[in-house]
Amino acid sequence: MNITKANKRIAALNQIAEGVALLAQVIEEEAWESLEDHAGMPGVRPLAAAQLVQPAIEQAEPPWEEEPQPSNAPVAPSVSLEQVRGVLAGLSQAGHTAKVRALIQAAGVEKLSEVAPGKYQWLLEQAEVITNA
Repeated sequence: MNITKANKRIAALNQIAEGVALLAQVIEEEAWESLEDHAGMPGVRPLAAAQLVQPAIEQAEPPWEEEPQPSNAPVAPSVSLEQVRGVLAGLSQAGHTAKVRALIQAAGVEKLSEVAPGKYQWLLEQAEVITNA
């Protein structure tokens, strides 16, 4: 396996880990909100159990030019904002509003309309995780 393929696989695994950590934080937040509601102790909670920290190291591009490799895999269709909005709206209506909000924030913005088109597919993948949970 060459280093480029390894880096792509590592990046994919990092995205999966980030998604799992985000879901864990949402579950933890919901649990504390529930406890606060029942115990009447608003604002009393420990630090989050786990948080991902982004490294300060930027991924360097290889100093050489790679030859493009032909791919037999089908090209994934592009995902539109309307598709993402529809899926996330369905999740929100199903009672997952906090998780939807956390996904949008995990994309680095406050509003769905501010999400970069390159992150639409990721949002759909994360929404599927919530749907199947």
